[in-house]
Amino acid sequence: MLVNQDASARSDAGLIVMSMFFAGILIVAFTTSPIASGTQVGERAPIFSADAYDGTSWKSFEFEDLLDLSWTWNSTEDSPWIAVEFLDTDCGYCKNSATEVGQWSEMYTAEQWIGPDVIFIAIAVEFVAESSRAEVVEFRTQYENNFLYVDDLDIDIAKDWDVASTPSYFLVQPDGIVAWNSGQATNSLGWDAKEEKSISLNGFDDGYVQLNEAIEQLTMRNGGE
Repeated sequence: MLVNQDASARSDAGLIVMSMFFAGILIVAFTTSPIASGTQVGERAPIFSADAYDGTSWKSFEFEDLLDLSWTWNSTEDSPWIAVEFLDTDCGYCKNSATEVGQWSEMYTAEQWIGPDVIFIAIAVEFVAESSRAEVVEFRTQYENNFLYVDDLDIDIAKDWDVASTPSYFLVQPDGIVAWNSGQATNSLGWDAKEEKSISLNGFDDGYVQLNEAIEQLTMRNGGE
C-alpha cells in the first residue's frame, strides 16, 4: 500500500512538473516577437548584386540602384515600386503564370494606368532540377517577358529573401520596404507606409491575393497625394 502511495505521489509530481514546463513554453510562444526575416511585410528587402539578362546580354545588376531611400508615403516624386518574382524555369506554376506576369509588367506603367510606375524583375533560381543561363534566356523569350531576369541559380539571393518555393512574389516600396509578400501565412496583409503597420487588403480578409491585386491597392494607397 505504501509503495502504491509513493508511486502515486511521484506520478502527481511528474504531472505538475510537465504542466509547468508546457505552460512555460506557451508563455514564451505568445510573448516573444517573431524574428524578422527581412522579407516579411514592413521589413527592408535584402540588397543584392548579380548578373541580369536584359534581352540582349547578361550585365551586372544592383538591386539598390532601383531604390529611392528618400521616398515617403506622401512623396510627390515619381519613384517606381518594384515587383519581384522568384521563379524556376522547371516550375510548372511558373510556366502557367509567366504570360500573365508579363502582361502585368506592361500594364502597371505610368503610361498605362493612373498609379505609380512598377518595375518588374524576375530572379531565376534552381530548385526543381539543374538549370542554366541558356534555359533562363529561353524561358524569358518563350513567354515574352520584357523585364530583367536575374541569375540566382546558386540560390544565394533566395536564401537571403527566405524563399523556398516558386513562384514567390514580393511588392517592394520605392524605399526598399517590403509592402507585400505572396508567401506569408496570410498574404492578404499589406504594409501601410503612412501608419507603419500591416493592414488587410480590402475584400481579401481571408482569401488569396494575387500580385496585381496587391499592386493596385498598395501603390494607390501609398503613392502620394
